[in-house]
Amino acid sequence: MSIASMTGNLPAEGGERPHITAIINIETMEEQARGALLEFGGQTSAGEMRRLLCEAKIIPVVLGGDSVPLDVGREKPCVTLAQRKAVAARDRGCAYPGCDRTPRWCQVHHITMWAHHGESTSSNLVMLCRTHHVMVHKSGWRIRMRGGHPEFIPPKWLDSTQTPRHNPRPPTRH
Repeated sequence: MSIASMTGNLPAEGGERPHITAIINIETMEEQARGALLEFGGQTSAGEMRRLLCEAKIIPVVLGGDSVPLDVGREKPCVTLAQRKAVAARDRGCAYPGCDRTPRWCQVHHITMWAHHGESTSSNLVMLCRTHHVMVHKSGWRIRMRGGHPEFIPPKWLDSTQTPRHNPRPPTRH
């Protein structure tokens, strides 16, 4: 993982984010995609891949037993620059309760993952800093939209009542 990907300062060429080709064999996919090979070398966990894919362009490649491609998807943009700007204007940085990271330090997360038929619409997107993005993917927090703003529901192990939490932002200064 590069410093650029950890800070959110990913390079762009022609205004486009980096492209990722994930190679997953059919057995692994059937076992809930525990990990993937990256075309430039190395492996990553399924959780890290999901986090990376929140803002990447995806080309899914499913391999059979003899490493023969069974299905090659097409490039699908997840979050456009315009959508990112709209989510940044709404959330004004990391939407996690108590976090003050600005949009520059944040990534856009799909509330319902696109792999689970989540759409890339502002009502299904939330801005999260890297720390909270990883935490949401790994610790059982749920996010839902209420009144057009993200609401965070803690896992039962943290709050047995699962009381929703918000990040009340101060008014924007002009």
